[in-house]
Amino acid sequence: MNAAFWAQLDARIARARGEPALADGLGTADGQSPAGPSEAPTEPGTDCPSRPVSDWSQILDTLSAASVAAQAQDQRLRQQSTTCETLAADLEAAQQEIQTLRALLEETRAQAARQVHELETEADRRVREAEARAEDATLRAAAAEDWLKRIEQASRDLRPDGRHAAA
Repeated sequence: MNAAFWAQLDARIARARGEPALADGLGTADGQSPAGPSEAPTEPGTDCPSRPVSDWSQILDTLSAASVAAQAQDQRLRQQSTTCETLAADLEAAQQEIQTLRALLEETRAQAARQVHELETEADRRVREAEARAEDATLRAAAAEDWLKRIEQASRDLRPDGRHAAA
């Protein structure tokens, strides 16, 4: 309930305490009689019946206002509770989705790591094959040079002019 309601209720209670309590016939709230000792009510039905009705109607008004305020507060709390339940369900669904996405991300990362590893392995194999071919080519080139040198030397040795190259 809001502060204005309680302030209004306190004011009504204070007002009610300041007025004479005629409903029970004991006088005012402080124990004095509503009329002085020499004064007697001249007409028994003029002032007394209206005041108790007024006091009771104020109390009923106060109770009614408190009831209405309590109902409004109860309705607000129900709405807040419904909203909280909805938000909690949404939060749980979002958390579930996040977990699903995290699992998917981890699976994708693992798959990407496997593919990278496979590509690196394939690249390493190709590099080794290329290096082996290059080494083979270098060896063939060296052998070919050696053969060319021998052929050149043999061709010099076979010249008819008699000039032989010293071997």
